[in-house]
Amino acid sequence: MNSKVDHRKPRLVFFQWDHQPNANAAGYLLLHMQQQVKCLATHFDVVVVNRDCDYAEICDRYEPDLTLFESGYRSHGSRRIKITNTTTNIAVPKLGLHNADPWCDRRAGFLSDMEQWGIETYFAIATMTPEYMPAVKENLFVWPNFIDPEVYHDYGQQKVIPVTLTGQAYGLYPWRQTIFPIIRDRYPCLVSPQHAYESKLASRLLSGEAYARALNASLVAPTCGTMGGEVVRKHFEIPGAKSCLVAERTAAVESAGFVDMENCVFVDSSNVVEKLDYLFAHPDEIRRITAAGYDLVHSCHTLTHRPQIYQWFMLSKGLQVGERIIQSGPFGELAKVGRTSMQQSVHIVGEASDRALLKQGDLLLEQGRVEDAKHCYERCLDFVSYLPEAKFRLALCALQEGDADRASGLLIDLVKVTMTDYGAPDPDPVEWAYFLLALICRGQLKQASKLQDFYPSLFHDEIRRAHLVIAQLGGSADAVVPRSDGSDRKSVHQLPDRTDSEWLVWFTDILERCQRPDLANGLRLATLGGSAAGENTKAPHFEADAGLRLRLYSGIDGLMVKLRLNGLRPNVPPLPEFRYFWHLARGLVPHSQRGSLRKIQMALSRPPRSIRN
Repeated sequence: MNSKVDHRKPRLVFFQWDHQPNANAAGYLLLHMQQQVKCLATHFDVVVVNRDCDYAEICDRYEPDLTLFESGYRSHGSRRIKITNTTTNIAVPKLGLHNADPWCDRRAGFLSDMEQWGIETYFAIATMTPEYMPAVKENLFVWPNFIDPEVYHDYGQQKVIPVTLTGQAYGLYPWRQTIFPIIRDRYPCLVSPQHAYESKLASRLLSGEAYARALNASLVAPTCGTMGGEVVRKHFEIPGAKSCLVAERTAAVESAGFVDMENCVFVDSSNVVEKLDYLFAHPDEIRRITAAGYDLVHSCHTLTHRPQIYQWFMLSKGLQVGERIIQSGPFGELAKVGRTSMQQSVHIVGEASDRALLKQGDLLLEQGRVEDAKHCYERCLDFVSYLPEAKFRLALCALQEGDADRASGLLIDLVKVTMTDYGAPDPDPVEWAYFLLALICRGQLKQASKLQDFYPSLFHDEIRRAHLVIAQLGGSADAVVPRSDGSDRKSVHQLPDRTDSEWLVWFTDILERCQRPDLANGLRLATLGGSAAGENTKAPHFEADAGLRLRLYSGIDGLMVKLRLNGLRPNVPPLPEFRYFWHLARGLVPHSQRGSLRKIQMALSRPPRSIRN
């Protein structure tokens, strides 16, 4: 009996954001998204879904073997799609794709998406992502950047440009900030303008074949992988277009196979002129290094050399109970090992400048040197102005200094990025827990109590501790949330390892610093004597206007719940800081009429003419 062999590719449904062409966006961003689909298509029959949809209906229609969900993108005109009903079709394996920089402030949104969609295994395009999301690194693999050889190859251009300088060179790129001016002042250069992704001028930047041809006509082109020591697309595009790569030496770049003076040139500010003078005086050396870099990229780093997602799919199909999947390196293959094996996925750690500053600041904060710690965290913001870890730690510093208002403001901003800017179903659990604690430090215990269950599915040990404080200060120790069972929501933040007793001592001290001696004494008594707290804690004081306003917000939100209008209820806390009424109105207005709503909002927020003039 003859049996037919099924040679069809497995079907992958890729839930990709709506990356429609934008007249003001950089053209290469859209090309990157198209090339990702092209890469997946080397191993899968790919169906792209980039619209709001019902997961069950999509699975019924396309019968996928695997589904992949893009998430965590820092939108530059792209729209995050809404996907419902993801708890169905449990036989179809699901993967998450973190398609963003490892330090991105949408990571909390990514983790929220993964929880909502029931996804426990993730891929990232950045080699350093495991360093920036250690809470999930055991289930995180790298699907690294690559080139499309149909775009990046040898066009046979005459080498008429000594040096091409492309890419941004602001604080995120300290190596470029130092190296680019040195090169620009000494050698003839083709210099591309540094337009931001969101700039209306970004569409004028070279992209695709035009960019590849410019590189192909250049002898050398420098780039770096940001303060994070990342491997960016330029590391492959430059040698892939047969130009000599000049770069910063990092562990990630070396892991991609680059070797100094063999297939690239590693430089720093002390030797860049010496090395380039040598190369320009020895054209045979440039040709040799350029050819070797070209061979490396086209033999290891094109879209045909990125099978990691396909490998995971094939390995997972036959995975036994006592087995797990690991990756041999950020550019390596995936393999099965025994669950008790000592082998782990190989990640790159310890190279990022902001991580070093965070660790230094944490040590200083632990020693009580708050001002020095703040300096470290603020230096992180010089690299990335929106870095969540630095902003959260500055909020901790503010609490240490007794400035609950500043702490609250920083935490509100963090929650708003995830909830409003990104549109996640819930915030980072640690940020939410400390927002509740900051409310208490401002004397708003009742408000914290009302908000503590606003996100009922958000579990974390720090939220449990916030609930513990609220219960004890409110004299309701019986309402304490039970100890975490290990199903905590993952967070982008790591906190000192403290017992509950140690933590309560710390927070009692914070209350004292924030001029809340009544609450500090109440918590101290509750810790020592249980429910006696209710008899010794004064109710928090509110100004009349503030109390009335807060009651109005809470009352409207409670009414929405009573009327069973949860579908229209905003997913932000009922507070003016989160623009609750704006979100409520937005939910009530049809999508087609939201332009008018925005005009009204702008008119209301516009200062009077006399002030503007």
